[in-house]
Amino acid sequence: MTGGTNYWHFAGLIIAAFAAAGCSTWSERGEIESRRVSGLLENRQGQWHLEPCNQEQELIIADAGELDTLFDRVTQPGQTAIFVDLEGTVRADWSMRVERILRMESAGRGCAAERAATEHWVAESLSRDWRMVIDRQGIEFTDEQNQATGPVAMISEQLPDGVMSFRSEQDAALELWLYPQQCFDYVNDFRHLTATLIVDGKRMNGCAYKGASPR
Repeated sequence: MTGGTNYWHFAGLIIAAFAAAGCSTWSERGEIESRRVSGLLENRQGQWHLEPCNQEQELIIADAGELDTLFDRVTQPGQTAIFVDLEGTVRADWSMRVERILRMESAGRGCAAERAATEHWVAESLSRDWRMVIDRQGIEFTDEQNQATGPVAMISEQLPDGVMSFRSEQDAALELWLYPQQCFDYVNDFRHLTATLIVDGKRMNGCAYKGASPR
């Protein structure tokens, strides 16, 4: 009698273990994670594939959103792959639904120029001859002569329509405005924000994107 009881107890444990494993596997298949991924995007036989810069598992783009339209506009003749910086949801089967395209570059350095971990926002001129970085230390500005200023303390403001402004705290000599509008630079590379920089009263246009550590 005791042996029979032990047998059914053991069998019950085995069944419970398999059931738990099955439930775990089922839930993992449906797991969704919000992520930001940058890497090389390529269209193979009508399907978008994304190879991340950090050499993680290749992603299949399940819902491309604006990718097709932007790819046709930004790529050069004959180009089949391009650098992108995307936000979206990734499932356990390594498929990705794109929610926002932050950057698409055919002429930049791609993964070799990955964003710094401390950057909040990055703005560059349309011809890339000036650059401004907003980070936790304040404003850092590199002008057309490659002369660097900063970091300097700043005052920031965000308006209800999504427009953001940043200006140097002491004398307001540097002022940056970011607008939630698509932007294309002189080589037709894409950024998800339009920028206006004011330096000592002089206005200059540019593009901008969210850094790795936005506030």
